Amino acid sequence: MEFEDTDAAKAAGAVRNGTGADPYQGVLDRIRKQLSKQFAADKLANAGPEVTEAATRVAAQQYRDYNQEALTRSSPRLLIPEDIFVEMALADLLGMGPIDTLLRDESVEDIAVNGPTEVMAYRNGQWEAENASFPTPDRLLEILNRGLAHSNRRANMVTPIADGVLRGKERISVVTYPVASPYPTSVIRIPRAKKINLEDMTKSSGEAPAGKADEHASAGLGRTAAGEELADDAHAMLSLKAAAYLHGAVLAGLNIVAVGPTGSGKTTLLMALGRKIPKGQRILIIEDTPEIDLYPGVKTPNNVLYLRTRPSTVEGLAAIEQEHLVRLALRQRPDALTLGEARGPEVFDLLNALNTGHKNGLTSLHAFGVEELFSRMYLMLAQSERGRHLDPYRAAHLVASTLHVAVSLEMVGKRRVIRTIAELTGKVIQKGTAYEPEMRAIFQRESTAGRLDGPLNESVHARLLAEVGVSRRTFAPA
Repeated sequence: MEFEDTDAAKAAGAVRNGTGADPYQGVLDRIRKQLSKQFAADKLANAGPEVTEAATRVAAQQYRDYNQEALTRSSPRLLIPEDIFVEMALADLLGMGPIDTLLRDESVEDIAVNGPTEVMAYRNGQWEAENASFPTPDRLLEILNRGLAHSNRRANMVTPIADGVLRGKERISVVTYPVASPYPTSVIRIPRAKKINLEDMTKSSGEAPAGKADEHASAGLGRTAAGEELADDAHAMLSLKAAAYLHGAVLAGLNIVAVGPTGSGKTTLLMALGRKIPKGQRILIIEDTPEIDLYPGVKTPNNVLYLRTRPSTVEGLAAIEQEHLVRLALRQRPDALTLGEARGPEVFDLLNALNTGHKNGLTSLHAFGVEELFSRMYLMLAQSERGRHLDPYRAAHLVASTLHVAVSLEMVGKRRVIRTIAELTGKVIQKGTAYEPEMRAIFQRESTAGRLDGPLNESVHARLLAEVGVSRRTFAPA
C-alpha cells in the first residue's frame, strides 16, 4: 500500500460529495468515536493487541456500514478494497499515518517530516521526496505525539522539543511551534542494522543479518579451519584482520572510542563490539535515546542494564543527565560500560571510571577523524565542573592513560567505511605549545576506494591480545 496524495482519502481513491465532505475522514471519525467509548485515551495512545484487534473489527464494520448507506442514498462510496481501508485506518488511528509505510520500507534509513506538506526519506545515500502529507499541522502533531507516547513524552507549545523512541525502537525527534517553522517537524532514525556483527562488517554489504559466526573466538575471524588466510572484500567496512583485532581488543578488555560524523555507523560499530563481550558479564549501556540492543529479540536481559537520560519536566522534575547515569553505573558493579555518545561533562566521569580499573569502555563522539579526538574531548572536559580545572597536559594524560583504541568512520558516497584504527600508546606528546595523546595507526585506509591495510605497527597491547588467543599476524606487521 502506498499513500499517494495530500491525505489518506485522496490516496485511497475516495471522492468528495457535493458538500466537499471527505468520505474517508468521515468514516475515520466514526471509528475514532466508537473506540473512544471502549478504551481510555492512554490505552489508545499505547495501543496493544486488544485495542488493535478491536480497531480492526470496528474499521471493517464501519466500512461496510458506510458503503451500504452510500448505496441507499446514492452518495459517493469508499472506492478502495476493505482490507486496504482497514490498514490505512489503523495507521491513522493507532500508528503513524502515512509514515507507517516508510517505517516498513527496508531501504529507508531516516525520515524527515518538514511540516504537514513535506515528507523526505533518506535511502541509498540521498534524500528523496515522498508522495505523503498530512491534512493539518494539528493532525501531524497528534500523530507525532502518538509516537512519543511510548516514551512518555509529548511535544507542545510549552515543551516544543521532544525526543523519544517509537514502538519499533526507531528514534524520533520532534520540534514544533514556536521553535520550528514549518511546524511540526520530525526526524525518525530507523535502526536497520539491529543484528549486525563484526563478521557482517567484513562483507561489502555490511548489512547482512548476524550469523552463527558471532559465537566464534576472535582468532577464528578471517581464517579457514586450516588456518589459511581468506581474501578481504575491498568494499567492506572492515578487513578480516581488523575485525579479528577489534574482537581481540574487546576480549582483552580494552577501552574503545568510535569517532565520525552523523550517520557514519558509530552506533552500529558499538553494538557489534558490545556483542563480542563474553555473555554473562554485567554490561551497562547509557544513552539519551535507546539505540543499542545487544540481544535483539531475546526476552531476558542477559545481565545487561540499559540506562536512559530524562529531560526536566514542566511538573518540576529535574533532568537526569548522562553524567548522573555514569556515576550511577559505577554503583551497579559493571564489568563493561558503554556510553552511546559522549557529548559533554559526562566525559570526565567516564574517563575517571575507566581509569580506575573498569574494562570494556565503549563510547562514540562526533569528529572527523582520530586526529580530532583529543581536541573534542578537551572541550567536553571543560564543560565539567571538575574537568575544567585540568590543564592541557593533565587532560591529555587522562585520555592517553584511559582510552586504548580509536576507530574513525566516514561516509564515502553511499558506503560507510572505517578509515583508521589507531592505538593510544599511553604517552603524551608535545606539538609546539600544545599537548595531546600519542596515537599510532594499526590499520589505515589510504584512499576512499582502497583497502583497510594493516597491521602497520606493532600493537602496544600485544601481550593482552596474545593472551586472549589473537594470532600475532593480526596485530604485528609481517
